[in-house]
Amino acid sequence: MQRTTLVIISSTAAAGLLAVGTVGYLVANDPEQQVDSIRLTGVTSGAAPQADSADTAEQNPSSTQSVDGLEQLVGELRADGDGDDADDWSVSGVEVDFGPEEWLLTQPELEDFDGNGTVEPLLDELRGLEGTEVTLGVRYEADEDRDDADVYTVNGVAFRDTDDGPAPWQNTDEQAAADRDTVSTNAAEAVGEGARTVEVERQDEDGWDGWDAEVVDAGGQEYEVILDVAGEVVDVRAED
Repeated sequence: MQRTTLVIISSTAAAGLLAVGTVGYLVANDPEQQVDSIRLTGVTSGAAPQADSADTAEQNPSSTQSVDGLEQLVGELRADGDGDDADDWSVSGVEVDFGPEEWLLTQPELEDFDGNGTVEPLLDELRGLEGTEVTLGVRYEADEDRDDADVYTVNGVAFRDTDDGPAPWQNTDEQAAADRDTVSTNAAEAVGEGARTVEVERQDEDGWDGWDAEVVDAGGQEYEVILDVAGEVVDVRAED
């Protein structure tokens, strides 16, 4: 059964520093009632709001900022589909978005989300949590069905910034885009001698910018090759 709770996060503003946010649950029928709080680690705060006057500054000496609330989604984490899509995950019937498939397949290392004491590539962390009950801090997509949500925290640990900053998979460096011929050549060379690229597709999902190439080696085995926007190979994997 899906359980959701509205969570309001407040963190002490500090430029470039990580802050520990205190999360309070608000009871839906009584927004004034506060119950026990939990703590989140690794939440990056935004810039402190500027005081309009000296009086305002005196009233807010701690200079804190509230960010948009998260809703708590609790349930078993499941890998949906036939396992071919790295970005197919759900909790209690809600499709949860951890990021674009191309980014997930490049094996980023963020945090020890599965609690085994080792920070592993993100897909390994998610597989370590698969089949277990998780508590996610989410924001639902703007539709009435509420069956699709973006993930911001995993079991109380920050997954992505709750402010309006870039998601962890978004390209922040300005790189010149490679042409298709360069991408095709680099993809084939990454697979090996005699390989040929049969398809090249530019990928730009949720701010992740790069290339996806389908390559066949000399023996007929198909490979998916992921390249960054500049045409540098970041991942090669054989297709089933």
